[in-house]
Amino acid sequence: MNKILLPIIFSVLLLSSCEDFFTPVQKGNVPEEVFYTELNNLRLGLNSVYDIMQSKNYQLSELIFGEAISDNCWNGEDVEVNEVGQLLNFQFDTDNPYILTRYAVNYEGINKCNQIIRSIPYVKYRQNGSSEKEIREVYGQAKFLRALFYFNLVKTFGGVSIMPEKQTLNSLIVPRSTLDETYAYIEKDLRESLQIIYRGRYQYEDAGQAGIGAALGLLLKVLVYQASPGIKLQTVSHDAKWQEALEIGKFFIEGKDITINQLLKFDSRYDETWAELSKRLFLESTTTPETVIAGQQVVNIHQLDQFDRIFRVIGEFSAESLFEINHFNYSAAGISGEEGWLLNGCITDNSAGDVIAITPSSDLKDQFANDPREIYTLSGRTINDYFKQENTSPSIGWFGIGNSLLFTKFYVFPSEGTPKVRNYRVMRFAETLLLYAETLNEAGESRKAIDYTNMIRKRARKLLDPTNPNAKYNASVSSANFKDLEYAPYDIVRDAIRKEKRIEMAGEFDRWFEICRLGIVAERMAFISNNPPVEPSGQTRIRGKYFKKGVNETFPIPQKEVLISNGVITQNFGY
Repeated sequence: MNKILLPIIFSVLLLSSCEDFFTPVQKGNVPEEVFYTELNNLRLGLNSVYDIMQSKNYQLSELIFGEAISDNCWNGEDVEVNEVGQLLNFQFDTDNPYILTRYAVNYEGINKCNQIIRSIPYVKYRQNGSSEKEIREVYGQAKFLRALFYFNLVKTFGGVSIMPEKQTLNSLIVPRSTLDETYAYIEKDLRESLQIIYRGRYQYEDAGQAGIGAALGLLLKVLVYQASPGIKLQTVSHDAKWQEALEIGKFFIEGKDITINQLLKFDSRYDETWAELSKRLFLESTTTPETVIAGQQVVNIHQLDQFDRIFRVIGEFSAESLFEINHFNYSAAGISGEEGWLLNGCITDNSAGDVIAITPSSDLKDQFANDPREIYTLSGRTINDYFKQENTSPSIGWFGIGNSLLFTKFYVFPSEGTPKVRNYRVMRFAETLLLYAETLNEAGESRKAIDYTNMIRKRARKLLDPTNPNAKYNASVSSANFKDLEYAPYDIVRDAIRKEKRIEMAGEFDRWFEICRLGIVAERMAFISNNPPVEPSGQTRIRGKYFKKGVNETFPIPQKEVLISNGVITQNFGY
């Protein structure tokens, strides 16, 4: 793995000063900090942001911090004394390179988004035949992506430094914002992106760009996080955030109309005049805070796809995908350049060795009792015949660690190409439905919450339908024993939704943050500490043993960042 060893402060200096392919030559009365004055260059700048999300540094960070350290996994490195093993076992120091990489790669994305955003007012759209609408849509994506990078940071480190869009030598060292302030900044970016991002789903040659479904899905998730018991906000009411999440869910999921003011919270949260905001966001002249956006514009953009299809190559960029990163295997066509998916060696086949080898825990497998999604998600030593359709000995590498299980959700059939062709699914509509179900239950609408959760289960039950050609691979699962959830009181519904989400989203780089925001991470770490697998090698696993409640819910700010700021950027409690 190529580790990012420079503190983000130095990284910003480098990124801000170097001229590269994405830095056009400036002409005329344009400030030096403006990178792009033509729409084509603006799009190239946006592509450079997506390139970061396509990188192994970014995705490996998501895998390690989102899944590997959670109760869903045992890892080959749990018993190692290297820097990955120290991280997994909470025996790391503040100089751990994987912590630094996570910090730096997300700030690299933020810096590139800032380059786009501060250039927007200077793009000569009338001179090159482009329209304000095209510029707005790039602007909206940049705001969405910046919000996503900050969301990654706030989930990992708590409140972080909000970097100014206009970067100067005097603004390179920025004190950390509070947790409340960081979430408010993320939320504002997302709410503003909704005014200007493409109101549809990018398809065909445009697929891979973020549209309004990505922004709405992430906003709902950010609101649910703020409302959750594990997120300790000081100035924001959890109940108020549940109501805001309900408002967004009714618009996105149910198709209820909403006003611009409801989306932006303009009356209560802005010091700008409407004219100033409209100019800054390139809004149409007829738009006012009272303008109504019809829910029917968004309610049918995304929908559930077949569960046995969504992780196949044919299922890439399906209607269920809110946001995913495109990957290509250029080397198979004899073309130089690397845009392939590079995590296969960490998940499906570690025979050649990689940074980490993750495997499902037996506790995760136990959640799938009589669930038809199991064979498409994880497998034991005996590989299901579903994966032997094209090869009696499928190339699913054997780790022989932990509970001797494998994540099969990421397997690529030979007819689909090499594993490098597999796209990285960042957000799915199924997750949004379950977040909305959780919101409904918290808002006192438990029956409705069950109805939306059962949409996910009905989709899973179709795997057993005799008309499904893959149903024969699930012969041991009885549809009679896989029923809809029944209406029940609040606490039973809450637990049912949590279990459904764990099953549906297993292995998708989100479990650690889920148990942290629910406030159950200490309980779950104690569970895995007390229930280690029996190792064939006789090695002892200590996962969870050294987790410190009240400290390890967040990770330390990289010590190099603290030192180079001369203490302006403060360290997290306990480190």
